[in-house]
Amino acid sequence: MSIQRKKTIITEIKYWKENKLLPEHYCDFLITLYTQGEQERDISASDAILINRKKKFSKRLVFLHLLYILSGLTLLAASLKIWATYFEGQTTVLTLFLSLNCLLWFVMGRQLKLIYFTISGIAGIIFIITFLVMKFIE
Repeated sequence: MSIQRKKTIITEIKYWKENKLLPEHYCDFLITLYTQGEQERDISASDAILINRKKKFSKRLVFLHLLYILSGLTLLAASLKIWATYFEGQTTVLTLFLSLNCLLWFVMGRQLKLIYFTISGIAGIIFIITFLVMKFIE
């Protein structure tokens, strides 16, 4: 077995030991087996492949969520700009635009399993219904 491969395996076993993915005595046995009784000091669990993958994954995930949020806000801003330019003063059209935005957020939140879009859609629809009820009461 190559030295690099042994180093990778030992690193992963140390990661398992630190995160209690395997019992400690199993990890000690596997480390002893792969190092052939000689403890290697220069290998640490922070070099583990799983840790590096989590870091890359979380950066990508944060970027993707920011992209979703920005696209939702851009659609809202575009809707409000269209209303202000062509339909200013007509609350019915504004209510329709905002309702469509909230409905779209809710549907996308459910499809993509994004809780913040689902909550935003539901909250927006509740606010719109409250506004309509208060307007109707007057």
